[in-house]
Amino acid sequence: MKHLSQLPLFQGMEESECLQMVACLQSNPRTFHAGETAYTYGSGDGQTLGLVQEGQAVLVKIDARGSRTILERMGPGGIFGEGVAFASLPCDSVTLVCETACTVLFLPRAKLAAPCAKACGCHHQLLENLLGLLSHKAFALSERVEVLSCRSIREKLLCTFRICAFEAQSLRFTLPFSLSALADYICADRSAMMRELKKLKEEGVVETTGRQIAFLSSEPFGKADLCAASWKE
Repeated sequence: MKHLSQLPLFQGMEESECLQMVACLQSNPRTFHAGETAYTYGSGDGQTLGLVQEGQAVLVKIDARGSRTILERMGPGGIFGEGVAFASLPCDSVTLVCETACTVLFLPRAKLAAPCAKACGCHHQLLENLLGLLSHKAFALSERVEVLSCRSIREKLLCTFRICAFEAQSLRFTLPFSLSALADYICADRSAMMRELKKLKEEGVVETTGRQIAFLSSEPFGKADLCAASWKE
């Protein structure tokens, strides 16, 4: 299991300080089996922030027709429930489902928002890290909106690949998830997505080997992305 000090929420703290912080927040880790629901938005008192300490999980939304949409994938260090805990936003039918065995910490909002009686410096560091994580999630959400605003599967694929290339600062990069997860990410049928990916390969736009993707030129980035010309190939 990862040490708490290795997780972004506890960045800048020693392991002993992390354990002290967890005790201060009165939070105990809970374990879940693969396929088990760890959290349901809108359930309970809605005053809890969750942290995945170990394992892989997905946030899943099921609409009125029973269609399943993956909203977010998260591994160790992923946080969830912030919309409910801090804004009391209604979000029924959204659950955190464990893809593998998971260990999760549930952190009470009341304990997070108010300094502890000891006024420990760790509490300030934790809040600073939390704000950084929320900013990162907001940025990732804006990227997802950019992808989903594309009209065709081809455009969604190229938009996702461009985002990954920018993050890697290279025309060659590794997808952060499997091709099946990529289809979920762009909200497309996997078979239809694979056909479009095959066309992109046949047209010489990209080459792929599993999760390894490479643009064969910087042309798909357009004139606005001139920095792509200086990236390593």
